Amino acid sequence: MRLRHVIVAGLILAPGLASSEPVEYVITFDTNPIRGFVGLYDTPEIAHLPPLDDTRTLSPGPGRNAAEPPDSPRRSPTAPESAPMVLRGRPTQPLAFAPGQGEVNPSFSEHGFLVEAFWAARIGSPDGYYKRAHFHPPTLATGFEAQHLGNRDELHGIYIRSLDGKPFGVKQLRYRVTRNRQLPLKPFSISGFSNYNVNILLTRTFDPRWSIRGQFVGFPVGLPAGNDGTLPWWTLPVTGFETVEAVYIASSASVDFDDIVLTRSRGVLDTGKESKE
Repeated sequence: MRLRHVIVAGLILAPGLASSEPVEYVITFDTNPIRGFVGLYDTPEIAHLPPLDDTRTLSPGPGRNAAEPPDSPRRSPTAPESAPMVLRGRPTQPLAFAPGQGEVNPSFSEHGFLVEAFWAARIGSPDGYYKRAHFHPPTLATGFEAQHLGNRDELHGIYIRSLDGKPFGVKQLRYRVTRNRQLPLKPFSISGFSNYNVNILLTRTFDPRWSIRGQFVGFPVGLPAGNDGTLPWWTLPVTGFETVEAVYIASSASVDFDDIVLTRSRGVLDTGKESKE
């Protein structure tokens, strides 16, 4: 078990805090049930096969799995819901698998926040689009998100918003830069970045058809340290994201993420009710 800061019910509190001081919540990636399909397709070897150039994958809709063909037979009541047919073409709509809906990608909730995986392909081009995403590993069994790169024009990441829709801030996160533990034959960065200067990337909004540098703020974190699971963690202070409606967190190369510290005004509780204090 990794050592963490002293946390009570997911909050970091100090005695004598003024009422104006924000409350801090920590996204730990620990013991959170993952909503959404987790299976064979979410393994690195299958998910990162070369993309097809067709548009056979359906846009998600009410009551239908986004990857299920329109003429597929109805499943029997005993058929497992977690084993749909998967077509690896582009979706019919470039933003079909955009995060925020809490339904089309794997996600979990912690301390009043939705944490959802996102995955974009052909970024920075008119053909850019969202793919169905997954965590790393898909079940988050390690207790942290092992962010990694698949191809130079693809971007994995984490999307976070408050469940009550109210603003929050991003204060800091723990990280370590790896050499792509899941796909060691691809220890590179996304296009436009270098492994000699890996960046953790944050933005409030993201459209995969636009450039990464035009949307994300980069926080340099140095060189890849390796893939050893016992490597030390480092803390990145985050500035410029004190009040956001949502945040996308990604990286220019493979980076492990853990303990993302979010802040909210003490006047807004995680239940969404105004404090009477």
